[in-house]
Amino acid sequence: MRFIKILFIILIILFFAILYTQNMKMFTSEFELGLNLKVFNIGPYITMNVVIILTAFVFGAVVAVIFGAMQSVSAGSESKEKSRRIRELEARNRELIEEKQREDKLRKPDSSPFTPPSAIDSSSHGS
Repeated sequence: MRFIKILFIILIILFFAILYTQNMKMFTSEFELGLNLKVFNIGPYITMNVVIILTAFVFGAVVAVIFGAMQSVSAGSESKEKSRRIRELEARNRELIEEKQREDKLRKPDSSPFTPPSAIDSSSHGS
């Protein structure tokens, strides 16, 4: 759901960026774009500022979505690991409680009002 929100925000910003740049003379100027690596030359290409601005925006949006997806995947795996650990600790807690209850039963003789006193005395003397 979060990715849908991000994509929706990106589309809104993109719409306003296009609207803004189409209505300003400042962003419609042309210039030469090139890269000279002394071994390999790229360009020169004639382009407008609008193309550079929108390309940078799209590149940034793609990078943000990729990092968001990676964070979501890592958060999901971390959540699964923590859930597994909680289940292990709850199972161990139940085992300890049951063990404690068994020990308490063995230590205390059954002293219900319906047990004859002779049965309590004989079990306490160990005969």
